[in-house]
Amino acid sequence: MIENYKTFDYDLIRNAPQEKRKRGNQRTMQRRIYKSIVSAFDIETSRIDDVQSIMYIWQFQAGPDHTVIGRSWKECFRFFRQLAAQCEKDEYIVIFIHNASFEFQYLRTYYLFKPDEVFATGPRTILKFDMFDHLEFRCSYLHSNMSLSAFLKQMRVEDQKLSGSEFNYDIVRYPWTKLTDRELEYCIHDVKGLVQAIIKEMEKDGDNLYTLPLTSTGYVRRDVKKAMRELSPHYIRSILPDWDIYLMLREAFRGGNTHANRYFSGYVVPGVKGEDEASAYPSGECNNMFPTGRFKMEKTATKERLQDLINKKKAVLARVGLWNVQLKDPMWGCPYIPIDKCRNVVGPHLDNGRILDAEYLEITVTDIDLKIILSEYRFNLDVIDLAYTKYGWLPDPLIDVIERYFKNKTQLKGSDDPDDLYMYARDKAKLNSIYGMSAQNPVRVPMLFDNSAPESFRFDTKKWGPALLEDYNKRAFFPYQWGVWCTAIARFRLEEGLILAHYTPGAHFIYCDTDSVKYTGSIDWSKYNQERILDAEASLAYADDRKGVRHYMGVYEHDSDYVKFATRGSKKYAYTTKCKYYSADNPQCAGCNDGPLHITIAGVNKKTGAQELEAAGGIDAFLQPVFTFSKGETETVYIDHKKGWTGINGHRLRLTPCATIRPSHKTLSDTEDYMDLLKDSRAFYDFMLDKYRPI
Repeated sequence: MIENYKTFDYDLIRNAPQEKRKRGNQRTMQRRIYKSIVSAFDIETSRIDDVQSIMYIWQFQAGPDHTVIGRSWKECFRFFRQLAAQCEKDEYIVIFIHNASFEFQYLRTYYLFKPDEVFATGPRTILKFDMFDHLEFRCSYLHSNMSLSAFLKQMRVEDQKLSGSEFNYDIVRYPWTKLTDRELEYCIHDVKGLVQAIIKEMEKDGDNLYTLPLTSTGYVRRDVKKAMRELSPHYIRSILPDWDIYLMLREAFRGGNTHANRYFSGYVVPGVKGEDEASAYPSGECNNMFPTGRFKMEKTATKERLQDLINKKKAVLARVGLWNVQLKDPMWGCPYIPIDKCRNVVGPHLDNGRILDAEYLEITVTDIDLKIILSEYRFNLDVIDLAYTKYGWLPDPLIDVIERYFKNKTQLKGSDDPDDLYMYARDKAKLNSIYGMSAQNPVRVPMLFDNSAPESFRFDTKKWGPALLEDYNKRAFFPYQWGVWCTAIARFRLEEGLILAHYTPGAHFIYCDTDSVKYTGSIDWSKYNQERILDAEASLAYADDRKGVRHYMGVYEHDSDYVKFATRGSKKYAYTTKCKYYSADNPQCAGCNDGPLHITIAGVNKKTGAQELEAAGGIDAFLQPVFTFSKGETETVYIDHKKGWTGINGHRLRLTPCATIRPSHKTLSDTEDYMDLLKDSRAFYDFMLDKYRPI
């Protein structure tokens, strides 16, 4: 039933029962009482010039059956006030918005938000906000970490999101534009489907409006927090970093290793293979030791003491200065040291952001990073600061959570049952989220809404630095160093794969990304994998799928065969696969070159970008000095200041702060320095390996 704010039966809200708190949730300090009804709100906007957009319809879903629509902000706010009036003291209606930051940008023109009504993790990242003392808006995008279309598909709801291409966002619609039934259906499905998804999700997970996590990592945080309660409450507190150690950990933290071999960048390379490490981050957590004591600052910060601590198998953090840095093997295609993690760099030569050589640099490293750097570079070393602690295994309750997620995911893989598919997707997401939770910066300065500030937010500077860390440590259940070491271990395992790809005769490393190695030639991974299997068996980091096949964390598994592969640097590659008529049984069919084209390019939609590139000439077009994707991903532009009024078709239209979604254009090109590097690399490669010619 579609209604407007005048005909809506507000008794539906007034008479809605109060949500019952779950056992164990009764003593919460939260005074709010939630109405037991799930609601959703959404707006549709039109871009009337390059940066200005206006709302032309809003829709509200009260429970699964009642839809309210309106065409003006005046109607919308009258409706909100009426909703709030149905609540008693401390009662709230929970309203979900998929990307609350977008709608908030419009709402703040018509409602004077107080700082304590807005909970934001960044200027454009709003987790929730309140209005009229009784309406609590939550961001379902941050809750699900998925697009609305993907979220509704995963929850298999009745009212799926309709096709955006069919709706055609390029049509300019105004509040007075008559909408077709199909256009109305498109708008309404967004809120109806969202309510259905939230209700179904709570039913499956045993949640209610009090316990439903605000973010996707909240589910994992809840499980891990419960597991860590099995330990002594003093255990975590005893190993949490102080301010000085925290600063070193922040300096040492680094994500996955992603890089293109400069000797092959800019070429079309045939016969590339892809090998992926199974569950790289969970494997690191289950199969390796981590810092399990409190870090101590070493008074004697010398390279002799550093070597002594490493020999004693201590977990080490070090600020070091490196002089006369050079690669040991000039043919090594993935230099490890990133310039953006260095300080006081003198005379660097770079390979797409990586140090090839330098007169001097300073960097903060773990002992794992230092081991990789020592294997790749020669240099003179000075130790500036040094800290250490003992190594040990992560707590059993934490490992149990990781392995439970892995086993659940593995056992459900390949099932056609809708409930199994849901649980598979959830457990896979949870498995990956444990690392995400561990890597979150524990010191985050709160954001306060302030209409007069740039981007309408400012940092809350009442507390800063050590005081924020102290507050975090009072409630922490996971030490930050475990996240820092998790990525370091993953980079070390990737390095082992790169070494195999580089030093196996006839093989060549082409490209890597976090847990993936792409290479040419033939590599026997069995010996390496047997070592990882022994690790996994010792820690029970394995599971059997529904067909009885055993899967181990940490082994390299064959992932892809590419007919043609080309890269132009990190997060920029294109490839073709065998055509759909390929048959290994046919000796005349070795894999045609007319298979589908795929791309991975930051800022470009994989599907539409590949289609555009294919139409322009495929991989050959990708390797042109400059190529512009006119169908890149969309971008959101925020306008923070009021613009006044304008007249359109005899109507007065108010121009306000807005969020404008517009097409983005991605131009693919190389810097002059990178092009010079590729020329020098090719000349050197031809000189060293004259018999091999990539095509």
